[in-house]
Amino acid sequence: MNSESFLKRAVGARRSGSRAELPRHDLPAVAVMARAPRPGAVKTRLCPPLTHAEAADFYACVLQDVLDHLTRSERWDTWVAYAERSRGYFARIPELAATLLPQRGDSLGARMHGVFTDLRDKGYRQVVVVGSDIPTLSTGVVMSACELLRQDACDVVLGPADDGGYYLIGLNRPVEELFRGVAWSTATVLDQTLDKVRRLGLRVGTVARTYDVDSAADLERLRGDFEASADLRTSRPRTRRWVLEWASLADGRESG
Repeated sequence: MNSESFLKRAVGARRSGSRAELPRHDLPAVAVMARAPRPGAVKTRLCPPLTHAEAADFYACVLQDVLDHLTRSERWDTWVAYAERSRGYFARIPELAATLLPQRGDSLGARMHGVFTDLRDKGYRQVVVVGSDIPTLSTGVVMSACELLRQDACDVVLGPADDGGYYLIGLNRPVEELFRGVAWSTATVLDQTLDKVRRLGLRVGTVARTYDVDSAADLERLRGDFEASADLRTSRPRTRRWVLEWASLADGRESG
């Protein structure tokens, strides 16, 4: 099955007059930073062991499951903050229960700041931005982040990732300095961000740590998590199926 066919599966139709088209500004906004799963443009650190086509299929499965999981909640409005040249891909999904927002800016930091600014301008008081390629992202964690902001328990909330970055960041107001001068895609992203938080005198909260999948070892870890967690198996059906197929092929190559 190719990448596009994964994302064309239903995610709970709510079209004309739906929550996806009528933002409720008394709720938080949760924005998924996403791009079309084109081979060579996503999850390239997984190549090898995967081919670029396999990596794109894996990303499509994770993205679909993440969107499906988030858009089921009535506790926030879900947005897809799409990368350049990806709008057509998401616009062709007939039952996407999220609203589209273009990313803008020349760097990852600028694009994330732009998402916070644009959603704040649309009337949202709390905004949480998450990655689209985190298989273990849960609505419980997102809910915790939203509540920390809503209760004014912190100015910024972070979801640490095992690779030294973060997979989630939430703010009550845009803070551009948090995204300036950060060495993105390195093991120091979280530490650099926390240093900026301290220097700016902001209050910080955190939610549960998790991991991104960027290596064969990460894929094996995810395989183990699926075996251990019924909830994960239920909420990530496409990703689980892909991992099981990959593991079967990998096992077959080793035995051969």
